[in-house]
Amino acid sequence: MYQLKTQTFFNMKKLFFAAILLLAGTVVFAQKGKVASALSYKDAGKLDKALETIKETLDPANEKAAKTINWTGAWQARGEIMEAIVLSKDENFKKLDPNPVEEAYKSYMKAIELDEKGGNPGLKIKLLGFTNTLVNQAVEAYQANDYAKATDYFEKKLALDATPMFKADAAIDTAIMYNTGLAAMNAKQYQKAIKYFNDCAKYGYNGGSSYAQMISAYQQLGDTVKSVEVMKQALAKYPDDQSINVQLINYYIMSGQPNEAISYLDKAIEKEKDNSSFYLAKGVALDKLGRQDEAIEVYKQATVIKPDNADAYYNIGVIYFNRGVKQFDVANSVDTKDQVKYEAEKNKSDDEFRKAVPFLEKAVQYNPTDTYISEQLKNLYYRLKMMDKFDAMNKK
Repeated sequence: MYQLKTQTFFNMKKLFFAAILLLAGTVVFAQKGKVASALSYKDAGKLDKALETIKETLDPANEKAAKTINWTGAWQARGEIMEAIVLSKDENFKKLDPNPVEEAYKSYMKAIELDEKGGNPGLKIKLLGFTNTLVNQAVEAYQANDYAKATDYFEKKLALDATPMFKADAAIDTAIMYNTGLAAMNAKQYQKAIKYFNDCAKYGYNGGSSYAQMISAYQQLGDTVKSVEVMKQALAKYPDDQSINVQLINYYIMSGQPNEAISYLDKAIEKEKDNSSFYLAKGVALDKLGRQDEAIEVYKQATVIKPDNADAYYNIGVIYFNRGVKQFDVANSVDTKDQVKYEAEKNKSDDEFRKAVPFLEKAVQYNPTDTYISEQLKNLYYRLKMMDKFDAMNKK
């Protein structure tokens, strides 16, 4: 009898544990059923009900949620529901969450984290769709001038590409990298822009343009040393990219380093012999070095290539005019008792002023709206007693 009772007790114990296991399985099944219900609501367009239901399965305060809170399927479902809210045309649904893009992203990333086996085909398909959603949302934000948001969405797309699920077989999306850099530039997030353009440069994307954007970002940060360093790197890699060469030329001219500017201008002219602007810039550099005769010849080359180059004509006129001013100072330094010498020196001054006239006239001809040049020419006419031309200009 005792043995029989013991055996009966043992059987009851087994039944008791079996009941517990059955109950636990029922709870798990019920919770996963709620996830399925949430997705059904989503598919039926009842996004409010879908969100309410999925919340129950992921609420730490809900004891039953302990069975699904660490389940990849629940987080994937939440991602799908949040993405549906993003794509919804119903404004009421759009108000269900203040930032559904962010929440969808977090949910999908959590699903990836919990995907122990890795490479879940269903999850991967959903994520491929979500990357397109992110890109479209980024483009919309960019077009709405919300550059910070556009940058964030583009970065999220790149972050998904970098997950183990995609990294092995996904090509580097340099186009999105570049667009992320552009968005960051417009958002004035210059350090971030530099990072993405630098990545593009490493992969050789968009030629010298990636370098040009980097240079611009460094300039916005006031880092001239780094910007020039990148210019030189870019020109070494893309020697035929004139835009980079021009940036170096402008830098050296503006920073008062005309010799360096000339060396890069000569390279530019060698590649584009018919580019009048390069000759004009070289003339400016030569003028700054005090090599005015050479500057005049280079300016003249600019006018041969582009006959209506008002700036080149004006710059030649200025050289002669300034020579006239210097010579006039020489005349004024002559002893007042020596009238003959004074007149001789003054005549030399007038000769230089006369040389300036035809070039200033050309400058006015090709740039008639510049009143400053017109006034200079008018004053020159008066100084040289060319009163017929002076009167004619006054009548205009």
